[in-house]
Amino acid sequence: MFALVFCLLAFALGASVGSFLNVVIYRVPLGLSIARPASRCPACETPLRLRDNVPVLGWLVRRGRCAHCGAAISARYPLVELATGLIALALFVDFSRGLDPAMFGPHRFLPHVVVPFVLYLTFAGVLIAATFIDLDWFLLPDGLTLPAIPLGLATAYAAGSAIGVTWQASAVGAAAGAGVILVVGLVYGLVAGRVGVGGGDWKLLAAIGAYLGWTALPFVLFAATFQALLIALLYRRSFALDALPPDPRDLAPGAPPPGPEPLEPAESAAATPFRKLAVPYGPFMALAAIEWLLLRDDLRALAAWTRGLIHGWFA
Repeated sequence: MFALVFCLLAFALGASVGSFLNVVIYRVPLGLSIARPASRCPACETPLRLRDNVPVLGWLVRRGRCAHCGAAISARYPLVELATGLIALALFVDFSRGLDPAMFGPHRFLPHVVVPFVLYLTFAGVLIAATFIDLDWFLLPDGLTLPAIPLGLATAYAAGSAIGVTWQASAVGAAAGAGVILVVGLVYGLVAGRVGVGGGDWKLLAAIGAYLGWTALPFVLFAATFQALLIALLYRRSFALDALPPDPRDLAPGAPPPGPEPLEPAESAAATPFRKLAVPYGPFMALAAIEWLLLRDDLRALAAWTRGLIHGWFA
């Protein structure tokens, strides 16, 4: 019974964090305060009532429309809240695994469950916010990525044992994450003659390395690249992935993010050579990092099995 209550509380906390992330995703690229004004309808700017601002349920009860003007509110808002809630639930179950609910006491529960749960949920929140900002703007704000690097180092020192990461592995991961992306971007620029890696990518990977340690980086890079190529192959006929949105600093304060513009047939992504498609890499690094965080034990076991198999072949 206690375990179920804690799981529900973890999901509710995660969904509430997701509600805050929606504010971050919308306002940070526009240079707006994330504290004031309070959440409001994006169409009529009427402040949301408390019951309409309940994560996920508020949107469902109002059937995705503003209670004041009736304007449609994007389904992305409850999806971000739901995704963050599910990730929070998965983290809580992971960190509390092996602890007898009847023995939940401050001497074990706080250091072994609550502390790593809060710190790594913060990490997941940074990844989610970075993902949607990069999708909207092709931009990874320094205000998100740079503070995450020292916070990741502190997290590894305070709670890294919960995921098998030492502070030394965290420090190497931060340095290696930044260095790998910078080198790849330099080589790609020399070969292709154009920028292939965004300026925020190396900061995000440095933060990922700080939180997860250097041993996670090969998987993160491989999985991110594979998933990015897969998505580009599947959707290049439907979306003009090389059409970059305007810089948010060029928009008037309070202007909403631009939606996709209708394209003429000659301008479609299908007419764009695949090697020239521009795909934001940050969301795929974030996705791979969350995959590693939640599936790390299985992935480590798979890596060990693969190494043993390769060693057996050559032996």
